[in-house]
Order: sequence, then structure tokens, then C-alpha cells
Amino acid sequence: MKLLICGKGGAGKSTVAALMAMAMEKQGKQVLLVDADESNIGLYRMLGLSTPAPLMENLGGKKGFQEKTRGAGLGGPPPLFHPGMTLDALPDGVVAKKGRLRVISTGKILHFGEGCACPMGRLFTMLFAALDLADQDLVIVDTAAGLEHFGRRLDSQVERVVCVVAPSYESVMMARRAKKLAEEAGLPLCVILNKTTPHVALEMSKALEDLDILGHIPENSALFLNTLRGEALDTCIPEMDRICQVMIRL
Repeated sequence: MKLLICGKGGAGKSTVAALMAMAMEKQGKQVLLVDADESNIGLYRMLGLSTPAPLMENLGGKKGFQEKTRGAGLGGPPPLFHPGMTLDALPDGVVAKKGRLRVISTGKILHFGEGCACPMGRLFTMLFAALDLADQDLVIVDTAAGLEHFGRRLDSQVERVVCVVAPSYESVMMARRAKKLAEEAGLPLCVILNKTTPHVALEMSKALEDLDILGHIPENSALFLNTLRGEALDTCIPEMDRICQVMIRL
């Protein structure tokens, strides 16, 4: 299964993606977590991992990537990734591993004036088109904040969209917009309510009653401090248990 995690900035999508990856790895699944956020740099630390070079940099940056793919499919260079690529065959040097969990970053904005992130989107599409997953493999994609991933058609490479919603009007309205865009893409969308209290969860559920609400993650000071300090989230057992309950419904 391939899941795409989205949401408004600050909603906690990277936290949910990291918790989901660790929880599913503990359940015995082979998990690939893809960092497709060109700005965020904290995902690896949430998992207690060092940060390898992004895939784009491993290919020589944007310039090297463009040179390697110029004329692809038109008698030009061979494809970067051959069809049927398993998780074990991901390129060396760009994958961080922890048990059955693998983490890879497509690319980051590193320099002033380097241009848009469109090449990262193209690289993501090439990588995903080549992947061949086993029945129990799980791929989780952590996207940049907002809805640009729909415009770049990243969602066309996954099977389901999970929108993380924080207790704010803007986050709720973004979830509604994401649902409409997911419908246009022919994809099911469900939501996870994050940073909730019992009263807040009730209000959010009313505001999103026509959406598929998988579950909620209560506001938790220990989880907040872990993310603030850049510490691994593997001690957040209650939150991972909640994620496991959520995943049963997918």
C-alpha cells in the first residue's frame, strides 16, 4: 500500500508520518518512508536516524538530474530506475535504515535562487513508477505543507490520501479542499485529527462529519517536547498504539 500524508503547515503531518512508520515497522511490515517535503529537515531525527544525502543530491543535484534524464524515452539515456525495483534495491547511500524501516528524501531546497522544486516532483514520480511492492510492504509519503502536491500530481502515484487536521479553521478548510482534489484524482481521502482534547475532538468531528475520520491523537506534552527537541519519537508508545488502531481501518 502507498499512502500520502498531507495537511496544513503545523498540523503535525510529519509527526504522524513518523509515528505511523515506526508503529507499522513494529507490527512486522517492511516500511518505506519518503520525505517529499523540500523544506522540512526534522523527519529523520523523529525516527532517531542520521540524515543521508537526498536522492537529488546523489544524482548530482538539479543540474546532474537534468543531464541524466535529458531525452529520456526518446533514445536518450537509460532510465534512472528500472521497473520492478524492490525496497531492497533502493540506491545505496541515500537510504537510512532502522530494522524493517527505510527512509529516503527526494530532495531539499539548499541554496538561494536555485529555482523551484519541480525537478524533485519529477524525480519522485520516476522513483514511484519503478517501485514493485510485496503484498505486506507499506510506503508512506510525507509531503510539503499545503496542497501543491495535487497540482504536481504526486498523488497519482499513491492509493490513498491521509490528511492530518489540527484544531484550527484553516486546517479544517484545507482538509475539505483536499477531499475535493482527491476526488478529482480518483483517490479516497481520510483524516486524522491531531492535537485534540475531548471537547476539541467533538467540535472537529462535527466540522468534518462528512469526511472519513480514521481517529484522533490527543494533545500530549511529552510528544510535543520530543518534536521540539528533535528527539526520536520511539518512546511515544500510546500514540503509536493509536496509530495501529487507525491503520486497521485502512
